[in-house]
Amino acid sequence: MRVVVVVGLSESGKTHLVAGLIGECKRRGLRTFAIKHCPHGFSLDLEGKDTCKYMQSGADGAAMISSEDWAVVRKLPEGDPDLLTLAERSFPDADVVLVEGGKQARGLRKIEVLRSGVSDVVQTPPDELLAVVSDSGAPPGTPVPVFTPSQTGEICDLILS
Repeated sequence: MRVVVVVGLSESGKTHLVAGLIGECKRRGLRTFAIKHCPHGFSLDLEGKDTCKYMQSGADGAAMISSEDWAVVRKLPEGDPDLLTLAERSFPDADVVLVEGGKQARGLRKIEVLRSGVSDVVQTPPDELLAVVSDSGAPPGTPVPVFTPSQTGEICDLILS
C-alpha cells in the first residue's frame, strides 16, 4: 500500500489534484481510496437523524448502509489520528491511499500543491516532500520533482516508483 498526503493552502487545488490522481490510478487498475483530513471536524449526520442521535447519545461509532454504499463514523482517541494506521485499518486491500490535508502528519510522503495568487512557497519539511505541483513553475531551490496540475500520469508514476 502506498499512502501519499496532498497538502497545500485552501483553494490551492488539492481536491482537483486528488480527483485527477484517483482517475489515473483507476485507469491503471489500482485499488484506490481517499481520505479527507478535516482538522476542524465534520459531520455526515444531519441534525435529528438517527445516526446523529446515536453519536450524541454517546455511541463510540455508528454506521449508515444502503443498497449501494456504507459509511462508518467513529470517535477517535484524543489527538490527531495516525493517518497511516487509519489507512491500513480502513483500506487493507488498497494499492494507493491519497490523503487530502494532513500537513501535520509525520512520517508520510507529501505532495505540496502551490497556486499563483494563493501560495508560492513550499512549507513541507524537505524529508517529507515527494513532489510539488504548481501552476507557475518551480520555486527556486525546489529539491524534488515539480509538476503541473495536469500531469497526473507522471505524478502517479512517481507515487508508484
